Amino acid sequence: MKLGVDARVLAERPTGVARYLEGVLGALAPHRTATETIELFLDRAPPRDLSALADRVTVLRPWLPGGDPVWRQTRLAAHLMRRRPDLLFCPFYSAPLAASGPTVVTVHDVSFAAHPEWFTPKARLAFAFSGPSARRAARVLTVSRFSADEIVRWLGVPAARIEVVPLAVDASWQRPVEPDERAATRALVGSDEPYVLHLGAVHARRHVDSLLRGFAALGPRFAKHRVVIAGPAVAPAPDVDAVARELALEGRVVRLPWVDERLLRGLIAEAGALAYLSSYEGFGLPALEAAALGTPVVALRRASLPEVLGDAAAWIEDVEPATVAAALAAVLDDPTAAAELSRRGRARAAEFSWNETGRRTLEVLRDAASGGRG
Repeated sequence: MKLGVDARVLAERPTGVARYLEGVLGALAPHRTATETIELFLDRAPPRDLSALADRVTVLRPWLPGGDPVWRQTRLAAHLMRRRPDLLFCPFYSAPLAASGPTVVTVHDVSFAAHPEWFTPKARLAFAFSGPSARRAARVLTVSRFSADEIVRWLGVPAARIEVVPLAVDASWQRPVEPDERAATRALVGSDEPYVLHLGAVHARRHVDSLLRGFAALGPRFAKHRVVIAGPAVAPAPDVDAVARELALEGRVVRLPWVDERLLRGLIAEAGALAYLSSYEGFGLPALEAAALGTPVVALRRASLPEVLGDAAAWIEDVEPATVAAALAAVLDDPTAAAELSRRGRARAAEFSWNETGRRTLEVLRDAASGGRG
């Protein structure tokens, strides 16, 4: 099988989808046969060597402005008309519709269809090809049973063509965090005081404003604690600075729009708790990574999160400030409860394996290449 991969996400700053694709490609290696090759398609030279992930990297410079969707539907589509692989794997929601041949598309979630009010007109346009791509694909991969059900409901894809293959945490997340990682984190945060962490894009669905209001309601017993908000703001997003001023939390909110991948383990491990108050996630990898490191997770019981975390979270049923405050206090103020969550988290994360993700993904790709429809 000659596998082509839309790998444009690997040319940009690492995102959740880029981490997914790197994880999958790395996990395919021990399961591939000698006759199975992988070619990556990007719109520019990658910032790092990708030879360990693929046999060939092909850079297709854009013909037109417009970024991701325009490049995929024009430049990549035209190339595939001339040189078609046996299968095209598209890990980011959509495929080039004009290209012939079978495709496998990963749809991580369908929040763009279920909650269009969360997206700007430009973002909705970027996802406009997702539904047609999924309905046309030989197979649709997704990362949770929740997302599979949503794909059937909102995109009209038959359940028989959807395969659920969960994400996993890299083996590096299972090893102890080194002192130099912790020191680098403290330098990044700018304080040795304890903190609660939000990790991921700041977006309306993640209720960062509710986290701040709950944190403010903790009271003087937690006066030394800070909140670290790590992740870019994606409209519609709450104004973190404005909420902090309203709640008189200036100096106690640390805003990190971007965190280098090399600092993530230390950032999570040093946190007293990870607050993951998302009302809609396809998987929620940051929460599972926190669990793997033994950092207690406070999570909203919605969407895929119960499926992923099981009993390895302090669950809340709403994002009222009093509810958030009570859950945070229970974790931050009770070493026994925190230790139990830490134990459960590590055990839960160990159930997810990139090796298994790679094996199952390759099975889907092979099946689609041999008999899937394009």
